[in-house]
This record gives sequence, C-alpha cells and structure tokens, in this order.
Amino acid sequence: MDQQRGIGRDGDLAWRLPEDLKWFRAVTVGAGGQSVIMGRKTWDSIPDRFRPLPERENWVLTRQPEYAVPSGVRRAASLDQALAHCEGPRFVIGGGSLYAEALQHPSCTRIYLTVVEGSFDCDTFLAEFGPDWQHSAEFGSGEHEGIRYRFEQWDRVVPAADACT
Repeated sequence: MDQQRGIGRDGDLAWRLPEDLKWFRAVTVGAGGQSVIMGRKTWDSIPDRFRPLPERENWVLTRQPEYAVPSGVRRAASLDQALAHCEGPRFVIGGGSLYAEALQHPSCTRIYLTVVEGSFDCDTFLAEFGPDWQHSAEFGSGEHEGIRYRFEQWDRVVPAADACT
C-alpha cells in the first residue's frame, strides 16, 4: 500500500518489488495447508505460468456461474462460501473490493501489509482499517530501485469483556 492507500493500477500491482513477492510467498505458503482467496479479476491478472499459486489451495470468487477455473482451483460465489470450505489458514489476496469486505468480516483478524513509501498513481485502493485494528509487528524493510518499503502486521483488537469484581 502506498502513502495514498493505493495498491494497484490498471489491474496490476503498481510496483515490482522482488522481496515483496518472496515475503508474500513465505507468508501464504507457511507450513502448508493454507488457502488463498482472490477475486476473479485478481486471478485473471496473474500470468498463466504462475497460476494456480503453488503449494496453496486457490479460491476464485465470482458471481458468474459459467466462469471456468482449472482443475484443482476452487470457485465460490462469496467470501462467506469460500471461508466455510477452506481448511487451515486463509489469506485474502485481492482485489480492492474483496479486501474491503474482508476487513469488515469477523473471521479476518490479521493483516499482513507491505507499506511502500511514495505515491504511485493508483486506481485501486485499500479501505481504511478502522479503530479495531492495531499495528502489532514489523518484519523488516528494504529498498529496490529507489522504492523504500516495509512489511507490517496489523491485528484486530477485540475489547475484553467487562471483568466482574
């Protein structure tokens, strides 16, 4: 996400950061058995040679019942439908409207975020997090071709129940 909350331009990422792609893979593959959930436009934006994303169960959300996905890729009509059938850790990986929906969903409790310094003339933006989200960790930073970035974690803070004394 850039300084204007931008995440994409013309159906693609607005920047190319090799370390960001490595971090994305490390987080979403983890120890295995993880799922990535994406909208149809995000799926379509991934070059054929890279999809489905290996070592992860790939879910494509579309309201088009005739939309065909390759064997081994799962299709769902909604985020709730995908979440109900995923086992293990689940990662929503775009696009913008799906991120906005996930940020409001009670099952979404953690955000892994790449923060990119600068502004990149984006046409897709990440929704505001709201007061129930708290910055909880940083996993490093770097620079590539003059673009500075850092990796962050945000967690949903659920108020503790009132204590009885």
